[in-house]
Amino acid sequence: MQQTVGILPVAETGAAYRKPDGTQRAKRSKQKKTDYGAQRRCNSFLKTTIVPIAPQVVTSHWQEEGHNYVTVESYRYLHQSATKYASLLGTTLKHHPGKSIGEGISNLYDELDGIIGDINLNMEPNGELLEFVLWKYHTWSEYTFYWLPVKFTESLNPRLRKIALSFISRFKRSNGMDTTNAASDVGWMLELIKNELDECSSCDRKEYKSLIKSYESGKIHRLMKRIDSVTYYKNLPAVLERYVPNNEFERNLTNLFKEGLQFIGKDKPSIMSYAYDPLSDMDRDYPPVDMDRLIRIIYDVDDKVSEWMTDWTNNELRESYDISPVTRYALSPDTGILFSMDDYPERFSVWFDKLCTLIS
Repeated sequence: MQQTVGILPVAETGAAYRKPDGTQRAKRSKQKKTDYGAQRRCNSFLKTTIVPIAPQVVTSHWQEEGHNYVTVESYRYLHQSATKYASLLGTTLKHHPGKSIGEGISNLYDELDGIIGDINLNMEPNGELLEFVLWKYHTWSEYTFYWLPVKFTESLNPRLRKIALSFISRFKRSNGMDTTNAASDVGWMLELIKNELDECSSCDRKEYKSLIKSYESGKIHRLMKRIDSVTYYKNLPAVLERYVPNNEFERNLTNLFKEGLQFIGKDKPSIMSYAYDPLSDMDRDYPPVDMDRLIRIIYDVDDKVSEWMTDWTNNELRESYDISPVTRYALSPDTGILFSMDDYPERFSVWFDKLCTLIS
């Protein structure tokens, strides 16, 4: 199911009051759904139209207390937000208040949803009010590990190695990525491997123990610590321009580093800023796999720890789904511009694939 880019084929939000169903996710993931066609009439007993009843109470926690979001204040905020956005679209919102606050809010959702085109719409708690959220998926490889293996830096000459580590360190920080030292799941994964070794008769215990020690305090740990904290060059663009490659690989690598400067800097977005789960459900049985686990710095894609992490994540994805980049846009009565998307995740994906293909 899972794959690692270029190598192997393999934000916390509130609960939405009104949001699209799982078909939005299915369309992105190209999952098949059961067809109950008219000829088979599998659901032929469903002949009566069921009139939806708008809820009068929708409770979620705010400031550690249960809070009802179906209120006059939420209704007014949503109405003003929808009216303002409709005016930005050059149209007028035709609103039917309904017979209750709940029905009025539900009608606002349908009326705004009908004029925003192919953009998706959620209604979510924000503080003590509900707000409309426009969102749309970016083009992104499905069920893919964007794992950058840094073992290749060990084979570089000393100067290029410092350049590479400086680039990776800044790239990591700019995009909110973790190394295996900082990743929350790696520690308990190593403990799990230790426990499994005690019961494994066919394992090379010496090899496994050496690898675990390297991750915990040895060579791999020290390399990740350096990436987490060290930057050898302050003016990385100038250093890259001055470096004279010794061969074709070095030339391609430095060119990709120069191209990758577009993803580094305080004036650039972070890939993690696109992490948003539009289908969030507080009552779900299994949480989705977050982006910080799918986009990270690792040592080697082929070592046993990475293989275990891959298998573990695949098992989770069989029960859940992955978080992929989304542009999220919350509306308010003061909204002044229309929803728009940049192409940062798309450029990130293409460049990341090229880099991983080269270093593999």
